[in-house]
Amino acid sequence: MKAHWAALLGGALASAAALGDSPCPADGLKVGYYLIGSAYENGHGYDVDLVHELARRLGCNIVQEDVYPRIRVLKMLEHGQLNLGTSTIPTADRRKYAWIYPYFYSKNMILLSKQIGARTLEQLLAEPAVKWGVIRGYRHSPEQDAFIEQLAKRGKVVMANDERDLYAMLSQRIVTAAFAHPFSYDSWLNSPALSGQVTVLDLFPNSERIAGGLMLAHSAFSPQQAEQWQAQLQQMLKDGALRKIFGKYLSADSVAQLQLQP
Repeated sequence: MKAHWAALLGGALASAAALGDSPCPADGLKVGYYLIGSAYENGHGYDVDLVHELARRLGCNIVQEDVYPRIRVLKMLEHGQLNLGTSTIPTADRRKYAWIYPYFYSKNMILLSKQIGARTLEQLLAEPAVKWGVIRGYRHSPEQDAFIEQLAKRGKVVMANDERDLYAMLSQRIVTAAFAHPFSYDSWLNSPALSGQVTVLDLFPNSERIAGGLMLAHSAFSPQQAEQWQAQLQQMLKDGALRKIFGKYLSADSVAQLQLQP
């Protein structure tokens, strides 16, 4: 009888230890995406594939996943309504309620209509045909924001509501230039209707890259659990799975422009 109870106790302790080592939140993964370029659209995108592959490798169940406005995703993560987010820029405020592990680094490039011959910042400022599209409320690097201020003083800035609005204005030549990230403009730029109509320039070679990271809510993940996600993310970088996921949704040029580690 003693042996029987010892066996039961041993089994219970082993189960508890295994549960403690699990990288998964107790009530499953609750994922929030937001619309941005090829990261998420109609239930597909590189962020979706990334989350699904990490969940598969770590043995976690996805019980909820949906798309929301960017600000709402952050608020829902902060208040425990979601426990996982994607493509998040790390900031001090966000790190107060979540662990953020970057999986790509990107920078704004210049999209310029082929009708514009300017190839320097000075020429762009002086070119009468330049109308620069800017997404309302969007922030770029300090150098790029300073450049936009100079454009605005010359009456060359046109505001867009979001990235779809911006690309529509570029397509219709309401604006002739804009800043955008490769992961955002890739599918738009490579559409047949725009073939050969837009040039991509990097006139801010020293501009800081922004990080896009996986966000794990403190309310759902312990530090030890979060470390397992970080380790698996690093493993996907080493074994090529991360680059393969990006390559499924982005052109070779855009994947090459992404930096997958600092």
